[in-house]
Amino acid sequence: MTAAGLGDKIDTGVARVAERIARTMTRRDALRRGVLGGITGMAALAVGARPAMAVTCTCGPTYNCAHWGASCTCCGCPSGYVLCKNDGSYCSCSGGHYNSQGYCCEYSSGYWVACNGICCGSGCNGYRLCYDCKASTCQEWCTCLSQEFCCQCATPEEVAKEQARTQALAVA
Repeated sequence: MTAAGLGDKIDTGVARVAERIARTMTRRDALRRGVLGGITGMAALAVGARPAMAVTCTCGPTYNCAHWGASCTCCGCPSGYVLCKNDGSYCSCSGGHYNSQGYCCEYSSGYWVACNGICCGSGCNGYRLCYDCKASTCQEWCTCLSQEFCCQCATPEEVAKEQARTQALAVA
C-alpha cells in the first residue's frame, strides 16, 4: 500500500468514528464543544497554528447526495429529497432499513452537528450541520453538509438563538 493509500484509509476511518461520535452528541454537548472549540481556536490562532477541529468538516462516511446526482443546498436537503428521520418511518434504524452502504437514519431531527469551533466572521463559534436526506428509496439516502452558521456569535445565548434559527430552516 502506498503512503497516499494509507493516508486515505486513515482519513476514512477517522471520518467514520467522527460521524458516530457526532451523531450521539446532544445540543448541550454541541454548545459546550462550540464554546471550548472557539477558545481553542483563538488560542491556536494567537500562536499561529490552525486549530485541529477546523482542519476538515465532513458528513462521511455515508455518501454525499452528489453521489446520486443531487446538489446540496446551503441549509437542507436537495430538491426531491426530504429529511430522513429516525422516527419509525421508512429508512429509520427501527424499521431495519439501510442505505446502500449499510447505514440507517439515526437522528430524530434528521440533522446533526458535523463540526464546531469554526473560526469565521468575527468569532470562532461557527458550526456546520449534516443533513440526512432521503429520496424515493432508502437505498439512496445520503448526507449534505451545510454552510457555516454562527460566524458572528460571541456568547452561548447567540449560539442558542442561531441554533433555533437553523432548526426552523431545516424543517422549512
